[in-house]
Amino acid sequence: MKYLITSGCSFSHHWTHRGAPDGWIEILEKKLREQHPDLIALHVGHNGHGQEMIQKKVTLTVMELLQQGVAASDIMAVVMWSGTFRKSWYIDNRTVIHEITKNMIHYQGGMDPMFLDLKNNVGENPDHFYTKSGDRFPYNPDGGWYSTVNGSDCQMAFVQQHYMLDGWHGGGVGKVHSSLENMIFLQNFCKNKGVRLINQFFMDHVYQDIKQHKHHQIINYLYSQFDWDNTITEGMFETVHELLNIPRHKVCEIGHPERIRLTGDTDYFRKDGFHPGTAGAQYWCDKVLYPFLRSKGLM
Repeated sequence: MKYLITSGCSFSHHWTHRGAPDGWIEILEKKLREQHPDLIALHVGHNGHGQEMIQKKVTLTVMELLQQGVAASDIMAVVMWSGTFRKSWYIDNRTVIHEITKNMIHYQGGMDPMFLDLKNNVGENPDHFYTKSGDRFPYNPDGGWYSTVNGSDCQMAFVQQHYMLDGWHGGGVGKVHSSLENMIFLQNFCKNKGVRLINQFFMDHVYQDIKQHKHHQIINYLYSQFDWDNTITEGMFETVHELLNIPRHKVCEIGHPERIRLTGDTDYFRKDGFHPGTAGAQYWCDKVLYPFLRSKGLM
């Protein structure tokens, strides 16, 4: 193995900021370098992204490596799929971009640079927007990918109507279909090119959403294609709660302040009370990811 490609949402990308503590990606990278000291790690995830952006960025990265003459057998992609209900649009209408960014001043919550390209670049001449908390973020006024976790950051009609079309927070068949379709696209692309792909889920609900609707016409033909043999079906979020002695079915009843209190100084979860800390990420790797990779002969 010469190249490790990783992608995901904030459960992955969050830890790649300069000076930030290690997450599962850095921990995995260091472990693999024990066997492959010249390993080149390419992380292409980003906060807030869902399946569509994860798929596109990994696909692009694999294609570029193959076009450079890298052998498919020298590449492994390890992704952590994100929330079923996340959505992205490519927008290059400057009027729409202006409308979205100017109204961010009314939004109070986590935010990141916007209208990025598939390499997480914001363009050569970025502009900036502000959120209600006063935080300042760059964006590309000429266009790029707008991604939303659940539509709460934008009140424009096309965003709100998308979330009205079916069930909320992943319960709708339409969103499950789009989510699984992107997973299948990446899976079949990697198989076609001879690249090894390992799937993880950031939370249990991603797999549960698929399983719940597996007999539906627009899900079943995708579900029957999915390579579950290369997939860890349990979510990282719920698994890390084992360190707090909280059963999986009770995890979503715990609020951020309570999770912070229970975590204390252990670093099982970060100070935001949601994302796994370094100790939590290490637990995930030791208990779940490493044994899985060993069972596949990849460690």
